[in-house]
Amino acid sequence: MPSPSLLPSPPFPAQGGTTDAAAVARLIAAAFVAALFCGGAPGLAAPAGTAAVETAQRLIAAGEPEAAYALLRRALRDAPEGADTSALRYTAAQALLAGGHLAQAAQLLGPLAEERPDLHHARLDYAAVLFDLGRDDEADAVFRQVRRAEGLPKATKRAVEGFLAHLRARQRWRLDFDTGLWRDDNVNNAPERDTVAIPAFGGLRFTLDQKPVRAWVARAGARLRWREALNERLSLETDASLARNTALRASAHNRSWAGLSTGPRLHYALDVGGRPRPGLFSASLGVERRWRGGEGYAKGLWAGLGLEQAVARDWRLGAFPRVWTTRYDRARDAKPWGRSLALYASRRAGPGWLTAGAKAARETAEACAPCAGGSREASLRYTADVGQDWRVEARTALVRTRFDAEEWLFRTRRRDRTVEAGVTLSHRALAWEGYLPELILDWSRTRSTIPLYDRETRTLRVGVRRLF
Repeated sequence: MPSPSLLPSPPFPAQGGTTDAAAVARLIAAAFVAALFCGGAPGLAAPAGTAAVETAQRLIAAGEPEAAYALLRRALRDAPEGADTSALRYTAAQALLAGGHLAQAAQLLGPLAEERPDLHHARLDYAAVLFDLGRDDEADAVFRQVRRAEGLPKATKRAVEGFLAHLRARQRWRLDFDTGLWRDDNVNNAPERDTVAIPAFGGLRFTLDQKPVRAWVARAGARLRWREALNERLSLETDASLARNTALRASAHNRSWAGLSTGPRLHYALDVGGRPRPGLFSASLGVERRWRGGEGYAKGLWAGLGLEQAVARDWRLGAFPRVWTTRYDRARDAKPWGRSLALYASRRAGPGWLTAGAKAARETAEACAPCAGGSREASLRYTADVGQDWRVEARTALVRTRFDAEEWLFRTRRRDRTVEAGVTLSHRALAWEGYLPELILDWSRTRSTIPLYDRETRTLRVGVRRLF
């Protein structure tokens, strides 16, 4: 029989009671796991202390975890030698969690999870407590062990993967990969017509020499993020990214990007309608270098702010102002600079989230009149989990772009109207160790006041997204 000393000394205050921290702990641990197993605790119907366990559970539910803990200590002390005391120790851990004593609960759940690996609920509670204590490496290891267990309910497996995703999001170092493969019918962005009429020459039609180039495009990229937590709410994040689109058998149309950005992230809570709602404020400063066909194309410098705020349980708002400047390798005097403002509002709708967005941008350049112009964009996106395995994202956008200068050959100012639509599909059954293949379908059509810039593109891509 385990010694009574295996239960830590009662840590409860003299007055008892459940603190706010206890409520949070209860949510992420005991209640979380109980919900996964539909209220049951399979494997703990042990004879030793059965009555004490049932009484303790009622005391915990009544908000008296200290009384429940004292009862369980006595029951463990009186248990017959050799009896299975798993139920007593597990319920004692629940009493500690209900009182907000996570570290002491971990002292009980750790050995229990090791002794009885078949008790998935005990191991899940242990991992959830480690998660809340900030012991992320240990929590990650336990969650992954449970996830690989045979016979684990699918809903439980998905919830465990959700915890793993949260753990990954707050890792100090994080590496993401960006991969894809698709067929591009106009990799060189050439005019999609054979002839064009030139008003400046009396409307004569001219044959265009440049034709669209078709090629398969393979994308390979990586993003490395470093996150340094300065306190519970404030952190500093630095991102380094590198990506390349390789046009197979058309290397002159390869595209490459390298970027570096850094800035603070501040998590806060704002009182909205008498309830605290989470928010995030961010600031970033970044540089970017672009290449085309292996040669330098442009360098950019940008700065941006971000504000995201939950205003209700099912509503979120965001705003993202940004400024930038660009220097082109072959037009060094142009040096355009621009500014933009993007806004969005998201609302839960059915099984997913519906997001409406708007963006306005303006770019100017004193030494390059054709570079100056502005754009307006309206977008709509719906993302939903269908059943337990399918994830669907549908999106559409309308973009209007105008340029300030009149093009003398066509005797008009360029105005473009672009319609975009796309869908992304994935199925969790195809995931392997957290890597999920995605099928991405995109279509866009641009109609311009200058027919030379009319475009219509269709893209079918296959990519991989990391879940956890």
